[in-house]
Amino acid sequence: MKTMINFTTSPDDIGRYSSPEDLKGFYRAFGCDGLELMPTGEPDEELITPNMVIGVHVPCISDWMGGNMEELISCYRPSLDFAQQVKAEYVVFHVTQVSLEESFTYRMQHSDAEVIRASCDLINRLLDGQPYTFYFLMENLWWPGLNFLDSEITRMLLDGVHYPKKGFMLDTGHFLHTNHELRTQEEALSYLHGTLNRHKEFIPYIRGIHLQQSLTGTYVQEWLRSEHPLSEDPDTRFCQLYEHIFAIDRHLPFTAPGVRELVERIKPDYLTLEYITRNREEHAKYLRAGTDAM
Repeated sequence: MKTMINFTTSPDDIGRYSSPEDLKGFYRAFGCDGLELMPTGEPDEELITPNMVIGVHVPCISDWMGGNMEELISCYRPSLDFAQQVKAEYVVFHVTQVSLEESFTYRMQHSDAEVIRASCDLINRLLDGQPYTFYFLMENLWWPGLNFLDSEITRMLLDGVHYPKKGFMLDTGHFLHTNHELRTQEEALSYLHGTLNRHKEFIPYIRGIHLQQSLTGTYVQEWLRSEHPLSEDPDTRFCQLYEHIFAIDRHLPFTAPGVRELVERIKPDYLTLEYITRNREEHAKYLRAGTDAM
């Protein structure tokens, strides 16, 4: 099993390190092997060398159904080509559909099955006939699409994608957002084991784990008790959305006793300690907590 830290090409992440040696020294200090990189612009080749990149997380376009398919493919293609160029072992791709309004109201316009069928069409158009060699790992969210709530839906996705090197990236924190009653990490572990019990046949396809937790069911329950009007100004709406999403999906270290056993049950090839942090010091603190628990 290879262990990674999540990393982006944004100035916030890039600016924390002075050289490739500095970045390598940082993640190696926590026993990590490299990066799961999300390109958010042109990669800084002076800092990020190809041998650091084990996985590539393609950007998530969450509200896409009904849009122009060719434009969508042109948005995804550069990240996939980049992954092939740097010889990444895997890519991560969100399988979901949610509009800004839906994320605020939780009143969804599409069923899981509708999103899966549309996603299979998109993925096949992206991958069919391409010379890609990486694993294509599909990640769960808590919105319509892949959420691991129904094994038949999971099977529909797996069967519908043509690409032979396909599998899943289980994001533990994202899955916890499907149950607003969870309050403790121990409850969260029990909930995760429950879905694995219902998805036993798919465990071999879970080649990667984003290991993190955020128990924010109370926030969502309180949020849904009142209306939250969206601004007419696009920039303000964007800020409203991100404040809301980050309040739900906090990406904190999973530290409860039993985390190691959860990972050992799945036996993934790739484990990403995926955290959202404000600076290098906080990232180090989270990585220490996460690796100690393992």
